[in-house]
Amino acid sequence: MFKNILAAVAASLLAFTPQPATAQRLILPGALLLAGYRATCGPVDTMIQPIDDIAAAYKGRIILHPRVLDLPRAQQLFWYTHECAHQIFGPGEAAADCWAIQQGKLQGWLSREELDKLNTSIQQFPGDASHASGPARIASMEKCFSR
Repeated sequence: MFKNILAAVAASLLAFTPQPATAQRLILPGALLLAGYRATCGPVDTMIQPIDDIAAAYKGRIILHPRVLDLPRAQQLFWYTHECAHQIFGPGEAAADCWAIQQGKLQGWLSREELDKLNTSIQQFPGDASHASGPARIASMEKCFSR
């Protein structure tokens, strides 16, 4: 029984140690590493799991598709920060894009070159009921980057 208690304590301590996102499916707040960068969104946890989108946000949780982890660092952080923005500002896609762009620029992980790469990656996005098309998103994100 003592071994079980020690194992439980050790497991709970490991949960608070930052680990690469690929090492776990549910990542507690403050423990997510994306490309070596500690990504945090207050008390929000992160789930790594296949979904029909690149990422999503639900109250108290960010969900990242595993393919996000294969993207360049700035794009990993952009998608995470975009979903974090939904936790703060709600469902508006343009606001989430803009806040993620501004945070990336402010924190130093989104350069002009990295924004160009991001733009190339979303150029073909068709858009849907809640998302503008890739070209429309790019135009808005360019304005945010210029501020």
